[in-house]
Amino acid sequence: MKQKNNDFLFSLNRYGIKVGLHRTKALLKKCGDPHKKINFIHIAGTNGKGSTASFIANILKYNNLKVGLYTSPHLINFNERIRINGKSIPNKTIDNFIIDHNEDIKKLGSTFFETTTALMFDYFYKENIDIGIIETGLGGKLDATNVIIPKISVITNIDYDHMELLGNSIESITKEKCGIIKTKTPVVIQHQKNKVKHIIKNEAHKKNSKLVDSSKLYPINNIQSSYMNTSFNIKNLKLKIPFFGQHQLLNVQTAIATILEFDPSIDNKKIIKGLKSAKWPGRFQKVSNKPKVIYDVGHNEKSIKNTIITIKEKFPNKKINGILTLKKTKELKGIINLIDNNFNQIILLFPPDKNDFYSQNYLKKNLINTTLKISTTKSIKKIFDGLKNESNELWLIFGSHYIAKEVFTYFNFPFEKGKI
Repeated sequence: MKQKNNDFLFSLNRYGIKVGLHRTKALLKKCGDPHKKINFIHIAGTNGKGSTASFIANILKYNNLKVGLYTSPHLINFNERIRINGKSIPNKTIDNFIIDHNEDIKKLGSTFFETTTALMFDYFYKENIDIGIIETGLGGKLDATNVIIPKISVITNIDYDHMELLGNSIESITKEKCGIIKTKTPVVIQHQKNKVKHIIKNEAHKKNSKLVDSSKLYPINNIQSSYMNTSFNIKNLKLKIPFFGQHQLLNVQTAIATILEFDPSIDNKKIIKGLKSAKWPGRFQKVSNKPKVIYDVGHNEKSIKNTIITIKEKFPNKKINGILTLKKTKELKGIINLIDNNFNQIILLFPPDKNDFYSQNYLKKNLINTTLKISTTKSIKKIFDGLKNESNELWLIFGSHYIAKEVFTYFNFPFEKGKI
């Protein structure tokens, strides 16, 4: 997009995160209420939303549907957030939207995410998509995406994150996520803690909505894994995904339950092909073999724990060196306990233009009582230039989406060519 439009869009971050749907609804009204004219699947949760959304979108794409996908945040380019059948929204479309609605956005005080959400709905409507797969930003009830009446609501794993907005208890977080449940609309859930499942079940009952428990209906068995692929069975389906980790199998399970609730007649071959060809960069992704380097965007205790479990399972004899970046909104205590027990050393990386990240000094103070070797760096390049490759070591870069550009650029890893 043109630089002035890019600057305007990202300047909206100054408004931070505002709760409430009235600004989004008002901006969408200026656009002709496009969200009322499209079919959707709506996804909330703490972990696994993006992967689940990607699996669903890819399967439906192979079922000859025109599928919109809305996720956040992006890794390299803003355009990644809004895609149709894998192809990112064109710069010209973004430019035209900002030109047309610049004054509306200013008058309403729309935030970055609210504006982005309105842009997405407008684009999907004008492109006449068959179905939109919509990931919430971080909540549910008051999330800007929650202006829709979806065909299906999906709730992935719920855990502690964004407590400053969603509340400090798992009960309050769950109730906020349950805000996407609509009257007489099926709700597909992933395996949850008992207290979480109980709340979801009650909320679905209040709305007279069918509850679809993916873990009970579609059990997983015969799991076999290679370096970066996993094969397994779900009922009579022999499946393979280009990902590793037990948590990704839960996301597949949830995606299949959603797909078959949406269209029970869908061809099994389309499911197999859609999963096998799925792409979701930055999720336990190998970016280098010598030295062996994994990049994972996991940024809360649960997602980091999943990544560590996956590494230990796949590379049981390797020492793990970590490169960590964390936003200030992340709860440190549980993450520090995970780091202390599972890493050989930690190098703290602070993005120089990101004031909303923990400083290196603050993290060092909090890590002072651990047994870890702690150091700091200004860039990925400073760590890996001239690094002696030791075969018994593995490097994990983790904690944030926002260092993706630096990671992919340094390792010369192909990422975005307009299609994911």
